[in-house]
Amino acid sequence: MSFYIELEKSVNILKRGKSLLYPTDTVWGLGCDAYNMQAIKKICEIKNRNIHQSMIVLVENMDRLHQLVGKISTFTKKKIVDNFLKEEKPITIVYENAKKIASNFFRKDNTLAVRLTYDPFCVYLIRNLNRPIVSTSANLSGCITPKSFSEISPCILRKTDYIVNFRREEKAKYSNSSIIKIEYNQVKILRM
Repeated sequence: MSFYIELEKSVNILKRGKSLLYPTDTVWGLGCDAYNMQAIKKICEIKNRNIHQSMIVLVENMDRLHQLVGKISTFTKKKIVDNFLKEEKPITIVYENAKKIASNFFRKDNTLAVRLTYDPFCVYLIRNLNRPIVSTSANLSGCITPKSFSEISPCILRKTDYIVNFRREEKAKYSNSSIIKIEYNQVKILRM
């Protein structure tokens, strides 16, 4: 199936508050519209995950990142750009005092984990939805993260509203993103 047909179907699914299984710049992601709390609850049900456990939000450009987290320090911008230019493992950054997201979607310390994605499908998906999307690995909570579509649990496949028919034969280059928090121009590694 073509890229654009899958993109259109996926955007329509997300606009209707449904769950989506899709390829990302790391592993296959289970996601939804980041502004739709009912959809987020559905993702947690699919994964058998506590609603209070945080999930990553994907954005496609710096403007959308600014909309979510406000002003970004020069140090943080440099870290994001350097990571992209060096083509290193994708990084998710935990930001404090994020705004404009579904209620109750923050960590207990009022932070939000956001990844600027460069994956073409994800970029087009977010741009056409015109909203950030939730991105969590396509596994049951506490289970091993699948590195390819063929490793995804049948339980996840059955419960997801739509599965993208694109890039199913690929194996993930990265099993997850690195997660960091930047405080006072110091990088704190939360997950490598």
